[in-house]
Amino acid sequence: MPVLSQRRRLAIATGIALVAGAVAAPAGHAAAPSSAPAAQPSAQAASAPSSKRLRDDFNGDGYPDVAVGAPMATVGGSEGAGAVSVLFGGPGGLSSARKQVLTWPDRSGINNPGDARYGMTLRSADLDGDGYADLVSRLWGTTTDGDQGTVLAVNWGGASGLSKNVTILKPVPGDQRDATGDLDVGDVDGDGIPDIAVGDVRRGGHVLHGPVSRTGEWSRVSSFTVDGTAVLDTSEIAVGDVTGDGVGDLVILGFGRDDPWQQHTYLLKGSRTGFAAPVEIKDADGVGVGGTAVGIADLDKDGRGDIVIGRGSEWSGQDTPVKKGGALFISYGGPEGQSTTRKPVWINQDTEGVSGTAEFHDRMGYSLALGDTDGDGYPDIATGLPHEKINGIADAGRVLVFKGGPKGVSGAGSKEFGQYTAGVPGAAEAGDQFGQALALGDYDGKGRTEMVVGAPTENSSRGALWIFGTDATGVIAKGSVSFGAATIGAPTGPSRFGETLTD
Repeated sequence: MPVLSQRRRLAIATGIALVAGAVAAPAGHAAAPSSAPAAQPSAQAASAPSSKRLRDDFNGDGYPDVAVGAPMATVGGSEGAGAVSVLFGGPGGLSSARKQVLTWPDRSGINNPGDARYGMTLRSADLDGDGYADLVSRLWGTTTDGDQGTVLAVNWGGASGLSKNVTILKPVPGDQRDATGDLDVGDVDGDGIPDIAVGDVRRGGHVLHGPVSRTGEWSRVSSFTVDGTAVLDTSEIAVGDVTGDGVGDLVILGFGRDDPWQQHTYLLKGSRTGFAAPVEIKDADGVGVGGTAVGIADLDKDGRGDIVIGRGSEWSGQDTPVKKGGALFISYGGPEGQSTTRKPVWINQDTEGVSGTAEFHDRMGYSLALGDTDGDGYPDIATGLPHEKINGIADAGRVLVFKGGPKGVSGAGSKEFGQYTAGVPGAAEAGDQFGQALALGDYDGKGRTEMVVGAPTENSSRGALWIFGTDATGVIAKGSVSFGAATIGAPTGPSRFGETLTD
């Protein structure tokens, strides 16, 4: 069985400017539009989209939804074709009873459909401007006929949820057969329309400027690179307004081409005329940083998005310090990228107020989710430690939640959750990797973001999901629920259900 990438590629758009230079779009392949939406509607499905226009509301009822990837699901006898399940939000929050299950279709025009790994990379935004959020996926082991480019597939939102079939977008130009690069969606050119930023492990990446039509056409394409001694193999991307000018900026993580063990992070400031020259993100000592996950949110509510990097690894290049057991790195936003008045900080399990002890192989920062869990107006940070040893049990995993506030983020008031926590279903077992995927969303519309946790290797890689509620203190264990793919009628077996989540 092919091994999935061990990256956790979660990118969060900032709360101040959510999702989101150019040449004419070349002629290329465009698949036929999708069919009518699948008939498994949410109980709150609306006949017209809500005026809230949420980036993750697939059925337009005004409540966020979450898509759950199971990229190793067997479909039609093809192992690794993949599946995606949608849990719809509503007044009672997420529930296994309000769901939709999508599997990768056996369609013409796609090479190796059994290697699609549908559900391995998922993002959501209203790509066509109809008021319903759409789901965009980057496929892993497939190409379109006659083309070597990255394959992006879209399930279109509607009153009954997502379309059953997919539209394959016109291929990204260039030789991009390796689909391990990341993608994110946001407005990087200031026209108010979401754009799709696609990373390339060879050269940087491209932006497919919206709107995107249901025939798979994007309006134009532009490219981004980071030149010099640290040309990146781009592995992680996030879009958000770091500089506070109202236009989404691009944050990219990757490895140096000259030294593949040396990690870097760069900010490319977005504008109506294209990206500004890249600015490297550095810590308080002037040392470049890298990581395994990246997100953007205005943690201190100063009007600029702050960059949160999860450093869920311990190997290092000469310019990147090792943090035992992984860490979070927070760079506060400023007019040119990094704040000149608030220093960036590192947080790990040795930081005061953080539970646990920093130990090698914990992989703190492997996954990230950003959202206001306690309703105080400041986004908080949830991060996974999927390889944390619990009571001697290797790779059982845990999740830590850190509070945002006017002074930024510290270890004070942080919380921990795992299958060992009172009130959380299940039991910590070797290899569960609880916390490998995370999402935060206000799924019940009450002003606080609930937490969803994925553990794709639970039960011999069948996977499982946990849903946590909140109170005025933030995320709580009381009332949390857990279930696997079989509960919602998704493909069973070693599908790695919960490998990825939209957030």
